[in-house]
Formats: sequence, structure tokens, C-alpha cells
Amino acid sequence: MRFLFINYEYPPIGGGSATACQQIARTFAQRGHRVVVLTAGIGSLHGTVADDAVTVVRIRALRKSPHQSGIIEMASYVLLASWRAVRLARAHQIDSTLAFFSVPGGIVARWLSLWTRIPYVVSLRGGDVPGTEPHLQIFYRVLQPLRRDILRHARAVCAPSKGLKALSEKSDPIPVQVVPNGTDTDLFRPQPERHAKVPTLLSVGRLHAQKNVGYFLDLVAEIKSKTEVRALIIGDGPERPGLEATAVSLGITDCVQFTGWLPRENVREAYQSATFLVHASNYEGMSNVILEALASGLPVVASQIPGNTELIEDGVNGFLFDPAGDPAQLANRISRLFQDQTNWDQLSAAARATIENRFSWNHAADLYEKLLTEQPRMEANQNQPQMDTN
Repeated sequence: MRFLFINYEYPPIGGGSATACQQIARTFAQRGHRVVVLTAGIGSLHGTVADDAVTVVRIRALRKSPHQSGIIEMASYVLLASWRAVRLARAHQIDSTLAFFSVPGGIVARWLSLWTRIPYVVSLRGGDVPGTEPHLQIFYRVLQPLRRDILRHARAVCAPSKGLKALSEKSDPIPVQVVPNGTDTDLFRPQPERHAKVPTLLSVGRLHAQKNVGYFLDLVAEIKSKTEVRALIIGDGPERPGLEATAVSLGITDCVQFTGWLPRENVREAYQSATFLVHASNYEGMSNVILEALASGLPVVASQIPGNTELIEDGVNGFLFDPAGDPAQLANRISRLFQDQTNWDQLSAAARATIENRFSWNHAADLYEKLLTEQPRMEANQNQPQMDTN
């Protein structure tokens, strides 16, 4: 079959949702499907290119940063992508569309369905669901009629975690199915005999307020006051200057390294050599970083939020903590584990088992494939192509 994937971010632009889009697209292509991805370009990165067997079309939107996109940039993507999607659908004889994010991707998919009757599936990713980002409440309310119209006319709506499903269904009366993310268990795997001389805490992801990396630095400072520790921060974003200043004020610059973004092979090596991944996000759909760390046999210390609680079992493959709480208690718990190799080995084995037993991109692709090819839920509304405003 022939599928159009709509996502305003695609590697090397974007974060976890971009990675998920790429992995599902590649898996579909490996199964013999024709996949076209319509995404945003940045700088000189635009035009049509091949990513393995996937056709990637990057349009000249107004995006300026690879790490984040504002409302104006998203609006420019919607305007340009909506018309381009119609042309691509006709040129490639698209059968079905997968839109990542209800906004902006779902807007483009809905427009395309009005013009061509091509059914679409919406994959909710986190920030597009009301309640995940408190400072966007006005934005969520303003877009509610449009968002509900998009979800109501979709063939199916899915989310990567039960927590995000519940949050969406609380806000919008449209059923949501769970399609968990996966990870590459061949690329991300445990390293034999991982016994670091100096315990290392790892943070991976965009340096954005959502990721709460300031908590990570506070935790490092608490642990440093008790024992020797090293911290590695992989990623970049608008919060970096402030975080670097925080590291200076906490007196931990001698043990903290900001690396910026690294190639996947280097990230894999970091997972394989670290002692714990610390993931302090304020909200997540389902974190690709946590999945990669667990696949690498790296125990995860994660904030107790929806998405994370479906991956981390406290005391089994890592620890859960309150991201608004005092890091001192968590620092004590981690410091004790630095001295208990047997317990750490048990956590590591359980981390890998979590992924092997429950998560893979092939499994995620199976679920998406079923949603994209089953009887369209939207058929009952196909004689009413106008937008709903209720």
C-alpha cells in the first residue's frame, strides 16, 4: 500500500516524535509499502530526498531551530503542507495518511481528507494533548473545536501510553487506542562488564523547560556532596545557557559535561557506560530515550508522570520520583546503589527484559498498519465534508 506520513519534524529535526516517525516509516518500507513523509525543512535542508526506502519531502517552512517550533512556524508548515499534501497524494496515489500530532499534522491530514477522501490516523504525541503543558491552556481552548473535528473524523486516534490516552479522553470525547513506541534492540544493547570507575549520571534530550534538566543538576550537586560522581548531558536547546550558569552556581562544572547533540552511535556508547539515566521530565507521551536506555541495560531514574510509570517499575528496573520534590532523598538512594553492584546488576537485567518482552518498532508498526488499513471509522461522516464547529 501507499502511505503519506505527516509530521512537522523528522530527523535530524525534532525529538522523540521525529524518531518514532522515522522508525515506523522505515519499518513500513521494509515490508514493501510505499511511504512518503511530508515534513518541514530548515536552512538548506529542504527538497525531496531518500531516507533508506522512504521518500522524504521537506518544505520551506519558517522553522529556525531544529529543537523547537513556535506557533508561527507551525502555521507556516500547515499552510504550505496542506497544498503540497494534495499534490503528493495524487502523484503517489496515496491510500491512507498517518498524522503525527493532532496539531499541526492533523490539520493537514484533515484538509487532505476533505479534498481527496483519503482516510487518516492521528498519533497523539504529548504537547498536542490538553493538560500536558499548563502554559498552553489558552491555546488548547482556542483550538478545541478544530482539534475535536480532526479527531472525530480520523479513522483512528492513538497515543503511545495509557496516561496520554486518559488525558486526551478526559479533554476530548473521542476514543483513543494505545500504540506504544518501540526501540532498536540491535543498536541499543547492554555492554558486557560495565563497571565504571566513577559512577555516571546521564541526561539525554532537548534542553527545554519540559525536560526539567535543572532538577538533574540539583541532583548531581546533592550526590557530589556525598561521593564522587560524573554527569553527562547530551542534547541542546534554548535552556542550555541557563543550565550552564546553574552548573557554575552549584559548583559542579568539574563533574558535569554538556556535549550538545551526538550521533546515535555515541549516544549508544553513553547508555552502555553510564550508571543511571536520569529523566526528570514534567510530561511525556512515551519517552524514546527511556526505551533506548532500558534496551541498553541502563537502569532509569524517572519522574513519576504518565508515560514513565508504564515503563519504570520502582525498584525493579529503576526508580520513580516526584519531579517537584526535594532531590536530597533521591540522591541518598542513588548514592547507596553506587556501592551495591549486585543490586545494580539486577536492575540492569530487568531493564533489558522490559524492552525485549514488551517493546519493538516491529510491534508498533503492526499496530499502526492495522489502524491504517482497517475499516475507516470516518466513513459515516464522508457525506459531510464540511468542518465541524461544535
